Amino acid sequence: MAIEVIFNIILGLLILFYLFEAMQLPNIDDTVDVLGASGFPQIIGILALLVLLVISYRVIRENKVVQVSLFNVRLPEGRLLLVNIFLLAGYIALLSILGFAVSTLLYLFIAPTSFGYSKWRLLTFFSVAGSLVLVSVFGSVFYVPLPRGIGLFRELSYLIY
Repeated sequence: MAIEVIFNIILGLLILFYLFEAMQLPNIDDTVDVLGASGFPQIIGILALLVLLVISYRVIRENKVVQVSLFNVRLPEGRLLLVNIFLLAGYIALLSILGFAVSTLLYLFIAPTSFGYSKWRLLTFFSVAGSLVLVSVFGSVFYVPLPRGIGLFRELSYLIY
């Protein structure tokens, strides 16, 4: 129990530092945004503190060690978490090589299979539709500069967004 409380205290201090930094964001008065630049980060920080307080209260009240099966690599849940961490790291590493569109397509196809999903037609449709929606929304609607990749993937990305 003591290690969980110590961890929660350290996490609480980090969240407080985050809140302090969020409050330092400048507010521009001539915008339509009611919350300002620091409003949404402050809401997230306050919610994180509230959740942390509830978790800490439960840990202290129950006075027993909390077993998290996700962190035990010997259990299937732990192995699944480890596989998905490596999948996400691979996705991030491939973003600059294959570009956003191709990397997202591959990730949306491979990640559900790690959970045991095996309906290939629906999975293919989901990965193609999901990557098309993400590329069109972020690349074409919001004009977010997405990674284009290198070589042939870079040239193909100019056709898409």
